[in-house]
Amino acid sequence: MIIDAHNHVGGPDKGDYAKQSAEEIVTVMDRLGIDKAVIFPFNELEPGISFSLANDRTAQSVQKYPDRLIGFARLDPNYKERAVEELERSIKKLGLKGLKLHPTSQNFSLDDPYVLKIIEKTAELKIPVVFDSGKTLSLPEYIGKLAEQVPDSTIIMAHMRGPNYLEVAKKFDNIFLGTTGMFAIDKLQKALNTLGAEKLIVGSDSPYIKMEQELKKIDLIPNIKEEEKGLISGENMRKILKI
Repeated sequence: MIIDAHNHVGGPDKGDYAKQSAEEIVTVMDRLGIDKAVIFPFNELEPGISFSLANDRTAQSVQKYPDRLIGFARLDPNYKERAVEELERSIKKLGLKGLKLHPTSQNFSLDDPYVLKIIEKTAELKIPVVFDSGKTLSLPEYIGKLAEQVPDSTIIMAHMRGPNYLEVAKKFDNIFLGTTGMFAIDKLQKALNTLGAEKLIVGSDSPYIKMEQELKKIDLIPNIKEEEKGLISGENMRKILKI
């Protein structure tokens, strides 16, 4: 099973006005033979309270293609308790299956006590959380601290950037590494050799990166085995989501 674990739906984004529909995502999936795709909101112009309206729209996209799309919520922890409530609503009422957090876009610190509450809630709900990582507000070591504080959480650090991302991913069993946006084959090979295929997850970051670019790069890793490609391209995410 091939699962693209990182896609944006909806829009327009308040920063670059990017947008993408569920129909556009599924059309590309059909062309490439991708079985399922994880989708979550852009940094929306009109997100609602802690992305409540954007999460509603993501759930509607899933309803159109329930066998193909897997919806993740997005939150703004600056809304504090209302953000925690929105996470619970998104999972229990909307049927979404995970969470996306972007510290830079929403301008929050990973030391915020409500971020810890949110991660604790993801563990309670048994859902994964995808972090935009490697920027000033989302350094791998900060994410590692959350992983240590909430060992029952499942965290995917996207983008393979920032200092010590490999060391952090190796240290914590509950951290996976999203290959999203990394096209340096030597770094992909080092990640595979350091972490093993069981810790790597493919995600395109569409529409910013084409799905085919993300999938093809895995084939370029020297001496990669078919079983390893299968794990990275979908099997790891399938297990996390219990599909």
